[in-house]
Order: sequence, then C-alpha cells, then structure tokens
Amino acid sequence: MMERLIFVRTSLVALLFAIPAVVMLPRASHSLAVPALAFVWCLFFEYLYHRWFQHRPGTIFADKHHLHHATYRRENEKEHLNFGGHPIYVALLFVVNGAPLVAVDLIFHTRWFPPAMLIFVGYVIVMEDIHYRIHTGLWVPFNLGVKHHHGHHTMPPKNFNVFIPLFDYLLGTKE
Repeated sequence: MMERLIFVRTSLVALLFAIPAVVMLPRASHSLAVPALAFVWCLFFEYLYHRWFQHRPGTIFADKHHLHHATYRRENEKEHLNFGGHPIYVALLFVVNGAPLVAVDLIFHTRWFPPAMLIFVGYVIVMEDIHYRIHTGLWVPFNLGVKHHHGHHTMPPKNFNVFIPLFDYLLGTKE
C-alpha cells in the first residue's frame, strides 16, 4: 500500500505544476500542434532522463534506479517502482522540463507553456501508473509497453522509453 501512497505523492507534486498552466490556459496557444509536440517532447524527456540520468553511474537518480532493477520480480519490488523518486526530485523534473518552455514563451510569445505543461503533468501521472501496472501484473490498456518494459529489465542498455518506444526506435536502443 505504501507504493500507492508514493504514486499519490508524485501525482500531487505533478498537479502543483498544473496550477500555473491552468491559470494561464485562457491566453494559451490553441494550435493542435502544441499538444502533439508536447507529447513527443514527453517521450523524449522520459527517454533522456531514464537513459542518461537513471542509468549513468554516480548520479543521485542512478542510485535509486539501481534499486528498481535490483528488486525486479522480487518481494519488495513494489517499493521501488516510482520513476521520479523523492518529491524534490519530481519537482526538479518539472522545473527542468518547464524552464525551456517558459523561456520560449517569454522570448517568442508562443503561449506554449500552458498546454505543454498540462500534457507533461498528465503524461507523468499516466506513465507512473502504467509503470506500476506493468510491474505488478495489473491490467494495462492494450498491454501497452508491457513486453517492451520487461525487455528493459532483461537487457538494461535497451528499451528506455517506459511504454511507448518511439525514441528507442529512433535512437537505436529498441531490443
């Protein structure tokens, strides 16, 4: 049950970053390209974070992620399924992801931040839940990413996207 509290905590941190996006939404760009590009950015950001931070020895993220791999298919696996980690790290992920959006908005007046941040918030919450479901054998819609993610655990230098392997295909890390 503790692992679901961790999911709730991560979701609450994510939702805090939705607040400024919701406030700014009435003045946001209405282009449908923005949510589509934001979704692709989410996949890329997840890939980068997982490959170059969680799998790079010596980073604070790698130490925690190592526990995730070490407990794969073990009794205490559920305790180590959270992708973001401590709430400070989850908030840091949102700050690092949101800062370029804010900069682009301030410089070019694109008004992309609100829809893009809302997509990122939603993506993180859904990704955390699907990751949990993949590891615990719960129902995953369309079995999306189940085989792909288990492949990551059997061959860790492959399959870095959790459930939609777009950048694994594009960057040659698909098993």
